[in-house]
Amino acid sequence: MQSATSLMVSNDADMLIHDSFSDVDSGESNIVLDGNFRQIMAGVSEAYNNAELWQSRREILSIVAPKISLNFLQLFIPGITRGRFSAARLHAKKYSAGSKVEVTTKVVQRFDDYQIAHFVDFVISPHVCTDLPFGEKILKLSSGVELFVPNTIRNMGATRIIEQYLLYCHEMCPDFEPLGKISLFTILDTCKASTRKSLQGINYFAAEAGEAFDGIRKMIEDKVALHNDSARLIENLKRARFYLKSDYKVHVARSSNITDHCCVYALSDPEKRDFAQDCDHEHNESCAECSNLTRTLNEIERLLEETEEDEELLHRTLKKFRSYREAIEAWKAHLLRSINQDLCRENLLDKLSNDEIYLNLDWAMKFLPIKSREPQSEFFGKRGISWHITVVMKNDASAEDENSIFDEDTDVLDDSQQISEHEMTDLFCTCF
Repeated sequence: MQSATSLMVSNDADMLIHDSFSDVDSGESNIVLDGNFRQIMAGVSEAYNNAELWQSRREILSIVAPKISLNFLQLFIPGITRGRFSAARLHAKKYSAGSKVEVTTKVVQRFDDYQIAHFVDFVISPHVCTDLPFGEKILKLSSGVELFVPNTIRNMGATRIIEQYLLYCHEMCPDFEPLGKISLFTILDTCKASTRKSLQGINYFAAEAGEAFDGIRKMIEDKVALHNDSARLIENLKRARFYLKSDYKVHVARSSNITDHCCVYALSDPEKRDFAQDCDHEHNESCAECSNLTRTLNEIERLLEETEEDEELLHRTLKKFRSYREAIEAWKAHLLRSINQDLCRENLLDKLSNDEIYLNLDWAMKFLPIKSREPQSEFFGKRGISWHITVVMKNDASAEDENSIFDEDTDVLDDSQQISEHEMTDLFCTCF
């Protein structure tokens, strides 16, 4: 437009543009606009000026902003900036023109002690944390008091723990209001624990089952060209592995209507009545995830039988597959036994009196002696020494005596800073 006016009046181009577009509403304007359009834009301008909040103004602008240019809009709404014009166009593209968006206000609320206790109980449960029979962590309170706690290992990452906790609250206690994710991450970061990175020295069942899942997946990938359902079987296998690693330990209970989740039924010997116990309920329900594991393994076995033509190779393949399947089922049985054992241990600790102790004798690992300098002949073939550890646990009566010297009116410590009177003391005795 500047070029066109320069050709017509080279000396007064700016004045011509100003006189032509400075006042569209005046009768002296040289631009002829449709009367209805002028009324619509006048209404939009009036609504924009009467709106008090920028959110309302943006919604009004989103009606006309995608259809006209910024310069043309400035003729009706003087002072409109390019940033607000672009925000109105983005609003129209994201939410549709003129739509009202409800803004959710985030209110910071003070947490309650029972919310923290509920999450901590979930974190220290056996299916999330594994207690190590050696080592300890130091927790320092805001009052300066240092607490020595046994070293633990978390079986899952922080994100997975929080997702499982929120799902647990939704299913098991829908009326309970858990803390927000940021607060839960802060608690996990504050609580001292290690993250499981290597399974070999901690749980051979889990290590062998992990190798079995990888081996079965490799078998399926080798048959991708011969079978159309290979991708589905691999996905179901990953789903079953993740279920055993996380949610299965939450579903197992002392009494359940699902056979795979009922400790009493699953651990009873079907042949020897001395090692069996009758359930007081029926097992008339099934678990979709447990059924998925069994069904997937059966389909994979049929896949191997259908795609392998050589009889000798088929025999070797099925033998390897069945060894993998036994490792997976052994891991599942081990999880069931460990949960039942933890329930028994918790029951004993709850009933432990001040004049009683709890002894836990367990094999820890192989101890490999290392020298600063040794020949290669001494390193290879070295026999490990079995390392057994005894954990002694008792109720600390001294903590109760120390707390009793503080009067309720003169107690200067906050409730969150006091040490529980039932604090457990762990004594570690190592024997070879």
